[in-house]
Amino acid sequence: MSSKVKVYTEIENDKLGIGIKVIDKKATVADLLESWQPLCDDNSMYKKYAANNYAMCKGCTINCCSSAYVIPDIISFKKMASLFDNDYNRFIKDYFQTDKVKNGLLRMQPEPCIFLKDNICSIYLIRSLICRFYICSDLLGETEQLIYSITVAGISATHLFAEQNGLLKHNTSSGMTSMDKMFKELIEEYKNTDRTKAFLQATEYSDIPLELFL
Repeated sequence: MSSKVKVYTEIENDKLGIGIKVIDKKATVADLLESWQPLCDDNSMYKKYAANNYAMCKGCTINCCSSAYVIPDIISFKKMASLFDNDYNRFIKDYFQTDKVKNGLLRMQPEPCIFLKDNICSIYLIRSLICRFYICSDLLGETEQLIYSITVAGISATHLFAEQNGLLKHNTSSGMTSMDKMFKELIEEYKNTDRTKAFLQATEYSDIPLELFL
């Protein structure tokens, strides 16, 4: 666990929630993930959808990811694409939902997630932030907002990168769901922020200062 980010629990609105406190102003998103991962690995912590409510996330076969709306952040997107020799067009064609791509959204093929093998995540170590942060446990409000803003900035960076490199060639609004529209609006809202720029300029999560999101 990183010494730069502390995880704690506290009662909020009559519920025990998980919170984080940034100890070091130089902390990065990597430090947050280092402190967050033990929560994923903790089989003694209550998790709403885990087997018998207590299980590690890795190897969990209940799979919230079976139906999740997963759009990868740019760091994860590039790491996944490296499995395909960085052929981004092929990666998008084979692993992303075609109708969403036509709507300008890079949603991974769902129901179940295309990276589930034998009901277990096959890219666990490079999974996207939206997956890393979801632990099906109650979070404190400020912590929920923090990880939300980090995740959306990373997702927005993915789309900006895709647009800049001609990877999103279609952008219709036909058949868009309310969830699609929500993500499109968030991506647009975050697109020109320093938070998204930090993701675009980064190679690793350790290149992204948490201070931008506080």
